[in-house]
Amino acid sequence: MIMWSWHQDTRDWTDPGVSKIVNKVLNNARNGDIVLFHDYGGNRKQTLQALEQILPELKNRGYQFVTVSELLRGYRRAKQVDYP
Repeated sequence: MIMWSWHQDTRDWTDPGVSKIVNKVLNNARNGDIVLFHDYGGNRKQTLQALEQILPELKNRGYQFVTVSELLRGYRRAKQVDYP
C-alpha cells in the first residue's frame, strides 16, 4: 500500500487573499510537492486568480505538473535499489 498526502495546504478555503495564496506556494515550492487547493463549496475566485499567477511562475522555474500516479511512479524509480 502506498500512502500520500499533500505538502502544502494553501488554506484557500479561508479566503486569505490572492497574494497570500500565491506567496505561500511560490515561497515554499520544492520538487515533488503536492499542493492542496479546493474547488468545492464557497467562492473559489481567489483560488482561480492565484493559480493564474502560480502556474506560469512555477513553469518558468522549471517545474512540471503531473498526476499523483505519475509522481509516485517517478518516486518509486528513484528509490529502487538493486542488491546483488
